[in-house]
Amino acid sequence: MGKSKYLVIYEWLSGQIRNKVYQPGDKIPNENELAAMFGVHRMTVRQAIDKLVNDHMLVRKRSKGTFLLSEKSPVLTRSLESITTYYDDIASAGLEPHYKTIAAGIEFADAEVAGHLNIAVTQPVLFLYRLMLASGVPLVLERSILPTDLVPGLLEKKLDTVLYKILHEDYGMRLLHSRQELGAVMPTENERKYLKIGDNCPCIWVESVVYNDEGRAVEFSRALHRGDKYRFRCAIGGYVYDKDGKAGQAPLAGTLVDPDGTGGAGSVGR
Repeated sequence: MGKSKYLVIYEWLSGQIRNKVYQPGDKIPNENELAAMFGVHRMTVRQAIDKLVNDHMLVRKRSKGTFLLSEKSPVLTRSLESITTYYDDIASAGLEPHYKTIAAGIEFADAEVAGHLNIAVTQPVLFLYRLMLASGVPLVLERSILPTDLVPGLLEKKLDTVLYKILHEDYGMRLLHSRQELGAVMPTENERKYLKIGDNCPCIWVESVVYNDEGRAVEFSRALHRGDKYRFRCAIGGYVYDKDGKAGQAPLAGTLVDPDGTGGAGSVGR
């Protein structure tokens, strides 16, 4: 069985890009020109270009055409070693970050939210439901919840930007550390529509609680990451197996483990 016509066009364009026929920022031939070149319908060409856009190799600019973004499909990596933002992830991959607010408002904390934020049930909280995009491609769907007493007037501010920047510059917060959990899930129909993914694309959920330098929980969030576009990175300590057969995990840095119990432990990595 021969290849689908759109895959032939996709592979030809990919080859042109890899061979530097087109450089980043160059405009590629339009759909009509490619359709005439390959003797196919314009929709077949559009299918090939859609795949290259999803691979982050091309980007469409309204009324201007389709342009080369990069010569390879970048992988977005999120570090679990420090508090970072989606802006950082996307910019590091050489893409253009964009935030889109879907909904924002005030609600009352349920038992789960109250437990994470260490507040009373039914205490008012502010929620933000936002979509994070990279060069127009949706990647992350996130719901953030913050105690209203910490962020008065937040809903009146420009929300299509980095939330942590607002917390730092407008509210003087210093975000000290976070606690995160993650797992895999199949997204709902509504989530698939926002992320523009098919029925068989799993996602990675990440729940996070961020604390300020006073030890107070300032944000509880649950983010849904496209499983085909995101990976996560963290560093862990070594594996320890002592003479009594007890296994465990050594700290990443800061303390030397003394399996003999002779008091020879000391601090390292300062």
